[in-house]
Amino acid sequence: MRLFKIRIMRDYDRLEERVRHWMDNVCDVRENEVSFRPPVDFYETSQGLVLRMELAGVATEDFSLSLSGQELIIRGRRRPLHPAGAARFLCHEINHGLFERRFRIPMAVDPEGLRAQYQDGILEIFLPRPAAISRRIPVREIPESE
Repeated sequence: MRLFKIRIMRDYDRLEERVRHWMDNVCDVRENEVSFRPPVDFYETSQGLVLRMELAGVATEDFSLSLSGQELIIRGRRRPLHPAGAARFLCHEINHGLFERRFRIPMAVDPEGLRAQYQDGILEIFLPRPAAISRRIPVREIPESE
């Protein structure tokens, strides 16, 4: 009976390796498809809007931000990590591949004041409210003869 259990485990390891190899090949073919969806916090402050996205393991050169009208678009890629010396994965939950998130901006923001920072795997984007513009409006007096 022990020999039978050892053989099942060996066959399972081979099957796992084949599936991993197949998935690596499939993932290379689907380069243009979104692979995962990074979690986000999106909130309003008195200064404007703040969007925080969890991007642990993503290099700054592997993502981009764009503001198109009232839509903020974040695209990027998390590259797979293949740890040196790993014989097989016992648990493989860290997603990798392409991602894209789109957010409708619910209020007017100052696109020139937009700023972003990336620290400790968190991308933080600040979308400030536009500055209030005040100007003096001259009042023209109309003579009664007109």
